[in-house]
Amino acid sequence: MKYLVLALATLGLTACGDALTYPAEINKQTEQLTETGTTPVDQIQLTSGNSLNSGKFTVVGPVKGTVGKATALHAAPTLEQGQQKLKIEAAELGADGVINAEVSDVTVCALSWGCRNLSGTAVKFTK
Repeated sequence: MKYLVLALATLGLTACGDALTYPAEINKQTEQLTETGTTPVDQIQLTSGNSLNSGKFTVVGPVKGTVGKATALHAAPTLEQGQQKLKIEAAELGADGVINAEVSDVTVCALSWGCRNLSGTAVKFTK
């Protein structure tokens, strides 16, 4: 029984395998990428569908992350903060958009009492 509890605790800690980002860090990351990124973060397009730019794109790669609140007293991360983090991840890859973008509802994860998991596929537009 002791080993089962240990295994479940370890699994719980690794379930949130992506680096956790707190909402306060999102603005800093956006500002940094505005200075160094190829596509401004605010111009990255998101869609829950599987096409952008009339299907004229190449796949850059998967993007994923987790946005969580710092303490139990902080507000849960918003949908907009999750979407912004997806844009940041895509901008870091030099992408123009994210297809199949998903931002989960707020859940409890290993490192936060309230987090949103996010994922999608970064794409670069072609002509």
